[in-house]
Formats: sequence, C-alpha cells, structure tokens
Amino acid sequence: MVLSKRLKSIAGLIYRTDNVIDIGCDHAKLGIYLVKNKILNYLLVSDVNQNAIENGIKNIKKNKLEKKIDARLGYGLEVIDVHTDTAVISGLGTNTIIKILSNPNLKQIKKLIIQANNDHFLLRRFMVLKGFYISHESVVYEKGHYYINIVFLRGKRKYTLKELRYGPILMYANKDYFDFLLKKKHAILDNIPKYKFWTRIKHHKDAIYLKKLTK
Repeated sequence: MVLSKRLKSIAGLIYRTDNVIDIGCDHAKLGIYLVKNKILNYLLVSDVNQNAIENGIKNIKKNKLEKKIDARLGYGLEVIDVHTDTAVISGLGTNTIIKILSNPNLKQIKKLIIQANNDHFLLRRFMVLKGFYISHESVVYEKGHYYINIVFLRGKRKYTLKELRYGPILMYANKDYFDFLLKKKHAILDNIPKYKFWTRIKHHKDAIYLKKLTK
C-alpha cells in the first residue's frame, strides 16, 4: 500500500503499543499500511459514510487483512473498543473534529493524532480544555499544501494565546511554514479597504509577529 506523504507522516507517529482507531478512514489506506508494515498487529477503522466504509472493507479484503483490521460504520468514538486508547483523525475540519471528540468515550483516550484542515488555534484550545497537552507538532508539505500534525497526550500544561495560535512547538521549528503564513497575511492586508482601520491594525500586528517566526 503506497501512502501519500501526509498519511505517511501520521504513520510515523504511531507506536506498536498504541491501540488505535482511525476515524474517518475513507479507503482504510492508513490502516492497511500500518498492518502490512508491522507497525500495528490490529486496529479499528471507522467512517460515518456508508460508501466510504464499504470501500475500506473492499481494500481490507483485497489485502486479506480482515482479522487484523476491524472496519466499523459509526460516528467516531461511538464505535471504540474497551481497549482503544489512541485516536487518529485526519482530513476533517476542526468543527467536525470537535463534534466527534465531544463524546463521553473521550475519557478513555490517552493519545490523539490529529491532522485538521483548519483553525488549529480552536483545536489546540479545545484539547487543552479537555485535559490534553501538545507533545508533538510537525508540518508536511505536499502538492502545494501544508498539513499540520499535532499529537495530544493526556495531561495538563499551560499555554499562552500565541502558543495556542501558532503552536508551542511549531513556532520554534518551522520557518518555511510561517513564511507561507506571512505571505497569506500580506495578501489579506492588500485586500482590506483602508477605511477598515482596526481590522488592518489587527492583521498588521499578526504580520509583525509572523515575521519574527520566520527569522
């Protein structure tokens, strides 16, 4: 099973001791890769979409991995086993991820590997309020897009608003990503009318801080 660069980066964050559910698994490509490469002996994969999970089951059967990958139709944490302690979520927006994780079964999860499509500030803040801390952050660039991996572990740490916005680990580790964000911020500023003074001031302050992160 050949994985995209962004999915392979997630695979590198999973350990043999993790009892994993891949939420929103689509075609079960990540799960198949994890088992075939002996990273995991067994895992759950789930999707809320009937067609998606059926495609996943077809791929699992094609690779003769029915005994090692359990595909379940359902909404995220609703379908986990009593032993599940690690959740992987990628390719979804933060609002959807928050809905998935607003489930009593979250108390069973000790580790989350999340690759959200947007609003990483909201995601970090939500997870910290839920009793997790950020143990790893990394950026993957593929086909013109930047993807952010964040690993949350059960535990408490305090973060500043800037750390929640830009990432307590990322902000010291990836200048190219922040250079990309700075260019986007300048493009936004160029399109804000001059009469919207306070909006321009806010974005200008963000640009100044982003510039510091590119040095």
